[in-house]
Amino acid sequence: MKACVLHKKGDIRYEDIPAPEIKDPHEVKVKMLAAGICGSDQHYYTEGGIGTAIVVREPIVIGHEGCGIVEEVGSAVTGIKAGDMVVMRPARPCFHCYYCEHHMYTYCENMQHLGSAALFPHTQGLFAEEIVVHEVQCRVVKNMKPEVGAFAEPLGIAYNGVHKAGDIMGKNLLVMGAGPIGCLCAAAAKACGADRVTVVDIRSKPLEIALEMGADCVCNSKENPEQIEKWCEHKGAFDTVIEATGNGFAAVQAMKMLRPEGVFSQVGMYGLGHEPKDLGAFTTKGIKWNSVFRFYDEFGPCVNALERGLVNPLPLLSASFPASEINEAMQAALSPETAKVQIRFD
Repeated sequence: MKACVLHKKGDIRYEDIPAPEIKDPHEVKVKMLAAGICGSDQHYYTEGGIGTAIVVREPIVIGHEGCGIVEEVGSAVTGIKAGDMVVMRPARPCFHCYYCEHHMYTYCENMQHLGSAALFPHTQGLFAEEIVVHEVQCRVVKNMKPEVGAFAEPLGIAYNGVHKAGDIMGKNLLVMGAGPIGCLCAAAAKACGADRVTVVDIRSKPLEIALEMGADCVCNSKENPEQIEKWCEHKGAFDTVIEATGNGFAAVQAMKMLRPEGVFSQVGMYGLGHEPKDLGAFTTKGIKWNSVFRFYDEFGPCVNALERGLVNPLPLLSASFPASEINEAMQAALSPETAKVQIRFD
């Protein structure tokens, strides 16, 4: 079968690899339909890893956002059958370490994550014609477009960001960043009961998408710094912040716009040297800061939201390429002119 295999930095090939086989009675074999290119996939492609901790040491099929049609199930699988469409949660905890025993699955010490080079041998991902995953990673869906199903994983991150923000019912909420995750956070916040959602970014096009995704108000902080200053007055204008940029300067701005004892949900990942440099507002306003890492329990609710049309992610879809054009797809995903790029297995 064909797959998109990353050999090293900048070297990804659409090539033949052995077809996967079910080896565990709880496994499911899936024919892939659509898969999204995530920021981590871009790091693997441009840097050969993620920071210094995760480095590609052998050829790896990347990708962890996707959906497909079940072709075969193991003898012990229940609730899933051949012909079902499924979306996949990329994380597979071990269920027996300290964190799993305390229902803290995202911190599993033995986590296998689709398309990840964190372990060796690497955990192969979804950019392949066929994949085999454990049944606990699959969620059956009906009447869902494949391109919508491929948004389940990033929407799960957004739902975790909202979850970590606590009770947002009726709250005035700010999302920093109008990238794909920021826009999905805005949509998730509206779906989960926020009264008013404002999105801030320095780019106009992503802010237009944020409005399509359900934001009530947007602000280009580069073009309208006066509005940012106004929201900082009287110790802040927002009850809750979801920080989705991973940019320290944006985080500092957000803390200044957050009311005392407000909740700050950190979704964006800070790269080395991009951490917040000024924690004055954090230390003087009693801000409750929660970090977000992956997701687990949020998977079902976010898939439900997609199935029922509570969240429509398609305004984010900038382009879709056949898997054979993976290099063109990666270049498109790296462009600042695009939001989300997917590959498809026609």
